[in-house]
Amino acid sequence: MSLYILTFALVIIILFIIYKISKSSHPFWRAMSSSISGMLGFAFVLASYNYTGITIPINLFTFSISTLLGVPGVGLLLLLNNIIF
Repeated sequence: MSLYILTFALVIIILFIIYKISKSSHPFWRAMSSSISGMLGFAFVLASYNYTGITIPINLFTFSISTLLGVPGVGLLLLLNNIIF
């Protein structure tokens, strides 16, 4: 049941991001800046592990989510990591 709720929430977030990007005057650069900020946020979480003790597993799924969704994607991964583990 909770997997369906998480999947539904992820779909809604992706649709919202697509809607916001399509309304931008420069959608390509907006998408690129979101992807770069997501990768930097992912790297920041990994680099701050020694201080916070919080980490995200490094794999294709987590890197793709952080790249596609940007900083909200990194927050979603942190939330899911705390709920699941």
